[in-house]
Amino acid sequence: MSTVLPPAPPGVDTILARSWALFKRGWIVALPPFIGTVLIMTCVIVYVLALATLGIVAVAARHSETLSPALLGTLVIGYVALLILSVLVALWMYAAMFGMADALWERGTTSLADGFTAFRTRGGALFVAGIGFIGLAILAVVLALPTLGLALLAFPLFTMYAVPAIVSGGRGGFEAIGESFRLVRSYFVPSLIAVLVLYGIWYGVSFLGSFAIVPLEMATLPDRPGDVTFRVPPPSLIVGAGVGYVISLVVSIAYSGFVAIGLTGLYRELTGRAAFTEAAAPPSAVLPG
Repeated sequence: MSTVLPPAPPGVDTILARSWALFKRGWIVALPPFIGTVLIMTCVIVYVLALATLGIVAVAARHSETLSPALLGTLVIGYVALLILSVLVALWMYAAMFGMADALWERGTTSLADGFTAFRTRGGALFVAGIGFIGLAILAVVLALPTLGLALLAFPLFTMYAVPAIVSGGRGGFEAIGESFRLVRSYFVPSLIAVLVLYGIWYGVSFLGSFAIVPLEMATLPDRPGDVTFRVPPPSLIVGAGVGYVISLVVSIAYSGFVAIGLTGLYRELTGRAAFTEAAAPPSAVLPG
């Protein structure tokens, strides 16, 4: 009797190479994080400016440093609205990004329409998963000290397939988290390698912004020891540091699209292999009663 063995899955390097090829063809998958970041930052800036303006007007009109109950209520309502809007934008951003990534693996092309479809159909499950993420993050922080920080490192590893499971696999929020844990346990080594590569590069790209800021900080330090007067950096250095930081921020946001493609591809590969293994397994023998 011959035993059917599942095909050996491609290595992480192969999947990431395919992901890069898809990202170059479908770079539009990086648009949702750009749009989401701009929307959230714009709303925050508008709220802060409105807060400052209303505070100044109220203090000047009443000649008092305390705000009226009506104005305070308006500010609280505005903050709650900003919080709700930020959550909705974040849900759309992740749903759209991973929905477009799944479409790239499925048919080789994608558009923002795939992102809106993913948000409409999987946004609720993503919200439920977000509640689970918050609970797991709190647990990881609590266990950080007794586990010597391993709990903080395990959190992104064991939840890496949760969002692809929701968007690509159609799982519920908590169900997706459970599936992510099972996949990581079953394929621990490739999952660990993928996390180290994807998030290691992401951290490195984000860290590049500090190289643009450090010279600016050094230029503000006093000339002589004991001097408490900080210097004003030359305008060219200020502009250069700002441009460098913005470039690192743009690259970091764009790279998140590649991360979505890579995680989605790895999830599709591993779940396909798991399904093949279950289908090829012989049925359990039934003992007579």
